[in-house]
Amino acid sequence: MSEPLHIVLRCNDPLLPKVRYVFDTLFMARGIPVVYSALPPAHGPWLLYSSSKEPSWPLERCLAVAHCPESWLFLESHAAIEAAVAVDGSIVLFPKTAAGFETALNIPFDLAANAFYFLSAWSERLGPDKDETRSLYSNSIFARLGVPQDIVDQYLDALMTQLHALCVRLETEPWHALAWPQDAAYALVLSHDIDFIPANIIDIVKQGAKTVLRHLVRHRDPADAWRAAAGLARALMHRDDPYGCVPDIIERETELGVRASFQVAVGHRHPNDVNYRIEDDRIRDYLRAIPDAGFDLCLHGSYRSTENPVWYVEEAALLARRLGRPSGSRQHFLSFHYDALFSAQEQAGIQYDMSMGFPDRTGPRAGFSYPYFPYCLAEDRPYNVLQLNLFLMDVTLRGYLGLKGARAWEVIRTTLDTLRRKRGCVSIVWHPIVFKGARDPGYDHLFWKMVGYTLETNGLATDGRTINDFWRRQAKNYISFGEGYKEDG
Repeated sequence: MSEPLHIVLRCNDPLLPKVRYVFDTLFMARGIPVVYSALPPAHGPWLLYSSSKEPSWPLERCLAVAHCPESWLFLESHAAIEAAVAVDGSIVLFPKTAAGFETALNIPFDLAANAFYFLSAWSERLGPDKDETRSLYSNSIFARLGVPQDIVDQYLDALMTQLHALCVRLETEPWHALAWPQDAAYALVLSHDIDFIPANIIDIVKQGAKTVLRHLVRHRDPADAWRAAAGLARALMHRDDPYGCVPDIIERETELGVRASFQVAVGHRHPNDVNYRIEDDRIRDYLRAIPDAGFDLCLHGSYRSTENPVWYVEEAALLARRLGRPSGSRQHFLSFHYDALFSAQEQAGIQYDMSMGFPDRTGPRAGFSYPYFPYCLAEDRPYNVLQLNLFLMDVTLRGYLGLKGARAWEVIRTTLDTLRRKRGCVSIVWHPIVFKGARDPGYDHLFWKMVGYTLETNGLATDGRTINDFWRRQAKNYISFGEGYKEDG
């Protein structure tokens, strides 16, 4: 179907921007155009969001989603949610239902309120841990209440199941699934956070010693300690750099016809920040290979960069002066204050971000497996920064979950298969330090196997700017992100 889905919203005016944002975000993920109307259309299927139904409406053509004002009361409270319950087959935080929505082709709970809670990351922005800069799955509402990590995907599936049933009943062709660039079934955004560049042989030897000790003491894995030491020895014998690896990654990805986003750090305000400085001409010249080869340059925001948004803006400006203007970003250690980050990125002209992920868990952090625009609560609008959710990271798999080899690959493959089934798009990060076998042996092979599997299964392995450009073209057709949307500058 090429006709847009007409949506009739019957709720208080203050809620309208948030409700439109939810439906625009969800239907955009499936490529379904929407238009908002005061009244039902003269023909075709339509969606109603209301607390009641008018008997005069053409309800036989309607998918009705209950609006329950009580479900939105969380907007007025910072109290923690105490329980999640099942309603009509869906896990919800706000289980209030509306009378008259119990029959087929109805969703009896307030799907918009429940989805907004997760899409806006409400619990980590305004919950008990709101002052923490690193959000862990172990402290999240998902772990605390047993909420499925893909909860917003499940709400979208519920919508699509009911909408498809309505089209079948009306003998109307359903909408076609969203096609990613190159007609791919799903998309994987590749990225590399450059956290370590050795200055000399002393840096290499120190890093090697720390790596061997990490495998022996933290992981209690003598085999990997030996393999890492052997990888270091091979590199030293060939006078090679086993930890920088940027030119090698660029060469291999170019051969494969894929391009990743490279995250370059410039800030130094915390011991966790990177060891190199972009002000050093040697470092700048080494990293110049990224833009010179046509790869995507991004800012790796420093550990404390969002404590003062001016710091973040200064870092973006410094990277622009020394190497090139960054198009995207990810925070170092995934450390950030939510609103400070996205506000600073708007100021700095950053187009997209890849920081929304759990360091200690694979999968979604906001319950969603598609790009989306985070929400500015203070101005009641989406931020003009696209979020490309972080789903897979080498550090998560090896460092937090203790996985390697076949066990790590099983998690990666399952993630990709699920993403393909959902026709989703997320980001992954593999650090250059692992690509020559002297850090986490085998993780270089896992990365290339992941890229190959993506391509073999009709997936698109690409960089952030490609998805950003594609998604923003789609977004212009949705009122939350098009007309009236805050533009750059």
